[in-house]
Parts: sequence; C-alpha cells; structure tokens
Amino acid sequence: MPRGALGRASRTLWVVVVPVALACLALRYLVPVTGTGPRGTVAALGHRYVLLSGLGLYFVFSGIARYWYPSPATGARAARRGRELLVAAAMVASAVLVALAFRAYVGRPYRVLSASMLPTLEPDDLVGGRVRPYVSTPPMRGDVVVFRGAAVPGAPGLPETLVKRVIGLPGDRISMRGSVPVVNGWAVPSCDVGEYLHVLPEPGEEGTHGRLRVEFLDDRAYLTVYSMGVPSVTDYAVQPGEVFVLGDSRSNSSDSRSYNKGFGGGVPVGAIDARARWFLVGTRPDGNLDLGRLFQPIDRPRASVRLEGVQPQSIADGIARCLRDRPKDTRPPPP
Repeated sequence: MPRGALGRASRTLWVVVVPVALACLALRYLVPVTGTGPRGTVAALGHRYVLLSGLGLYFVFSGIARYWYPSPATGARAARRGRELLVAAAMVASAVLVALAFRAYVGRPYRVLSASMLPTLEPDDLVGGRVRPYVSTPPMRGDVVVFRGAAVPGAPGLPETLVKRVIGLPGDRISMRGSVPVVNGWAVPSCDVGEYLHVLPEPGEEGTHGRLRVEFLDDRAYLTVYSMGVPSVTDYAVQPGEVFVLGDSRSNSSDSRSYNKGFGGGVPVGAIDARARWFLVGTRPDGNLDLGRLFQPIDRPRASVRLEGVQPQSIADGIARCLRDRPKDTRPPPP
C-alpha cells in the first residue's frame, strides 16, 4: 500500500472507527439503566436521547483522537490543534441542531411506561414515533399512537404520556364482548396463538398471563393478550375529532373503556403527539439494553415475543398459521 494511502487509512481508523466503537461501548456499558440523582439524570438522557448522546460521545472521542494523533511535523500538529478543535465544536453544534430539528419535526423517541401494550411493547421499551402524524392525513384503525394524558377529558390522574392502539374512528360505535372490540356491530376477528406469560422483573409486581391472539382490523394484523378481568364499555359513539383507543393487553390497560369516568371516552386527535413506528431500544429482564429489535417496524407481528414458561417455537408457528389463514373480511361496516 502506498505510504500516503496507509497514512489516510490509519487516520480514518483512529479518528472515525475507534471513536464510533468507543461511543457504542459507552452507551452499552456505561449508561445506567435507572437511578436517582446524577445517575438517574444520565440514565434518562442516555436512554431517551440515544442518537443525540451517541453523536455527542462520538465527537468527544473523535476530538481527543484528533488532538493526540501523531503527525510527522510537530509544529504543524500544534498549529492544527486550534483549527481542529473549532471544527469539532462546529460539528457538535451542527449535529445538535440537526438532532433537535429532527426531533421537533420528523421523529423522536418515546418511553413505554407500562405493561398495557404487551406483547407488542414491553415496559421501558424505547420506540421511535413520527411527530405530528395527522396534520394532513387522518388516523387509521390499528395505528399505535402516543398522546398526552392531561388532554383526555374525564380521565384525571393519567400519566403524562400514554401509548395505545386506535380501534375506533369518528362516527364509529364501539362496544366490547369480553376482550373483543366490536365496531359498528361487527366483532373484530382474531386467531388464537397459544398461552402467553410475561413476568415483570420487579419483585411483587403482577405479571400478565392469558391467551395470545392475532387481531385483524382493516389492513392491520397485530398481537393482543386476552385474559380474565377485562374492563368493559357498553356502547360508545366516537365523536368528531377523536379516536377510541385500547391497550393490546386487554385486561391490563387504562384506555377508552375507562375514560369519561368509566362510561367510555375518546382521545382528541389534537392530543396525539406521534404515531409510534419503530422499535429502538428494549430492556432485558437482567436490566441490560436489548438492541435486537432496533428499527424493526411496530406494525408487523413478530415471532420473537418474549415468553416465559411456554414454548417459543409453538408461538412462532401459531403466529405464522394465523397470518397464513387470515380472514377475508377485516373491515368493519360503516356506522
């Protein structure tokens, strides 16, 4: 290899490849999962702003590498240090501005705070959402949306941010037959996959146990858990400018069935901050980060459901069977 090409390859290795590797390792092993005080702040920033944190760490490590990278001319190296530090600072500032603009106008991460969306989303999952999703297009049945709890009428005490699935649109009449939603008198079809068990890692917390089913609504197919003790709503007419939402874990979700003081209620479309589109980061039972679903679409039923005490292969086969034998009629009648 020519001497000049060898030098360029060496420089690329030390100022690009190594900083990228160090940034990934720092995010993976040095950012705590939870904590209080400064540790909690680092955990919240590291997990909520993964892209921004990674970019910041990369430029820090790259700046250090550039500063100490050997040069044949010591004087030239000293003269370059000031310029390179200014360039690095400009790159960091540009990256921050791009990340903030992306977060404000395109997409941003959201933390799942509860087990109400099992098996699709697990507690502490980080998902990527498209912000302002319904400015030019209306919501669709099956969308997974992120909305503000304070904006839901007749439902005080809700968390700041909730993640649920859209079942009913304006004009629809929604009722429940156990765990099965009924839209305009039409029961949403589903297919039984098998037994589902999810044990929460915190001692004393109640897990989720029921039947895993694939529901088919419009063009969507998604996983749900049916079990005993399901909240019910007798009949609710979805009003203009709102949607009716349910959690995928039907017996463990505070949703439109319990809003409006328990009489059933919708979520204003204006309260929806984002449509959740992609998995980003999960948390394993041992507390470590799970990157196995990075950038996978949420809308696709997945065979890699986390299971405890059941046979994963039988679940994968059941999901494949349900998708293969999906019903022909998946659209509810008009109101």
